[in-house]
Amino acid sequence: MGWLMRPIALTFRVKVALLLSGVFLLLGVIAALQAREDMKQVLGAELEGRGVAIAHDLAASSADPLLTSDLFGLYELVNRTKLHNPDIRYVLVLGGSGEVKVNTFGSGIPQGLRKANLLSAGEREQLRRLMTEEGLILDIAVPILGGELGTVRIGMSGQRVQAAVAGFSRNLALVALLVAAAGFAISYWLAFYLTRPLSQLLKAVRLVTTGDLSQRISTPGRDEVGLLASAFNTMTVALAQQQAASEALLEKVISSQEEERKRVARELHDDLAQRLTSVLLSLDAVEAGLKVEDKGGKQAVRRARAAVDGSLDETLKLISALRPSMLDDLGLVAASRSHAETQLQPLQCQVSVSAANVLQGLSPSVETAIFRIVQEAVNNIAKHAGASSARIALWLEDGALHGEVSDNGRGFVPESANASGTSPARGLGLRGMQERASLLGGTLSIVSAVGKGTNVSFSIPLRPGERDD
Repeated sequence: MGWLMRPIALTFRVKVALLLSGVFLLLGVIAALQAREDMKQVLGAELEGRGVAIAHDLAASSADPLLTSDLFGLYELVNRTKLHNPDIRYVLVLGGSGEVKVNTFGSGIPQGLRKANLLSAGEREQLRRLMTEEGLILDIAVPILGGELGTVRIGMSGQRVQAAVAGFSRNLALVALLVAAAGFAISYWLAFYLTRPLSQLLKAVRLVTTGDLSQRISTPGRDEVGLLASAFNTMTVALAQQQAASEALLEKVISSQEEERKRVARELHDDLAQRLTSVLLSLDAVEAGLKVEDKGGKQAVRRARAAVDGSLDETLKLISALRPSMLDDLGLVAASRSHAETQLQPLQCQVSVSAANVLQGLSPSVETAIFRIVQEAVNNIAKHAGASSARIALWLEDGALHGEVSDNGRGFVPESANASGTSPARGLGLRGMQERASLLGGTLSIVSAVGKGTNVSFSIPLRPGERDD
């Protein structure tokens, strides 16, 4: 039953529609109640006026029968009057002394009725409202010949008026419901029209959060909503300009970084590596020139040669890390395989590299960016994963270059890569991979969990000129 307690989320559009339809319904109910009350008063006044007129006519017609003591004729007159007027509940004809001459009850006059409306002297008519078991009765008393011959009393029942008012109320309720339904439809349309800019703004904001800064909203006017839309458009333009400037700067930084890597690698290769090679050759010559019995000298030369040889190996590794010659000579796949094997096989981590399609002919900028992503992912595996196997996959599909670098290592929580207690360099490395993919118009995602390994996947669209098939 807990779900019954959950609040229902209503959209702003529905709230506006409900508010407007509530106003329509409230106004309709007020109008219906007012109309009902007006009808009740009109019908009540009409019933009262008709009752007074009937009483006066009957009083005028009763004078002759009373003067001639024609009670039978008076009885017929009373019954005929009651028969032709359905709203008459009873008729009493009282004599000058107050005795009942004729009545329409037949079984006896209800107790207290005769004295309920005693006509005052000099009154032309007198009306009393009596509450009975049958409802409200208008008791109208009219004197006969100024009261000398007696009084005519007519009881007008309000049941037909009440029934008419009840029927009218039901019709009004039905009309109110129809008006409420029409009001809700109109209100929803008005709410849709009024909140459409807000819906467009919400949709645009959601797209902006995904990185789409091309969103613009048509401004409906100079009201608050229009000003909000204008402010949003101004914001997205400023953000787009800022992002373009940041991307241009980042692209320039990365390009400069790659050029500097090339320059340093070339200088290391042409200078330091050549010098170390020359030293090795010189040491070989020195060793060859030493006498056989000079064992101490030969050992010293061999130790020096081993140190220089180790320095040369480290220099060559550094040159390869800065700018692997395979990337320029053999392409992306070979360079990725070489780097992965160099970094992971000494750690007893088996590496598999696959390329589903031919990846030759990629532009240097794309090849370099992809290689740096793979390089960073492989370096993270070597430094942090403790994995026993890793896999690199590259393939072309639907005009885009896709790739995955995965391992079965210890994994991590990607959201906390930059949190306290984690390696800042690792967080920067992950951010660098995402920036490189973004600069090429692509996407990169990292899926990992503690104890379940890590998967880095990316997709880079290839624009015209970025591949020569």
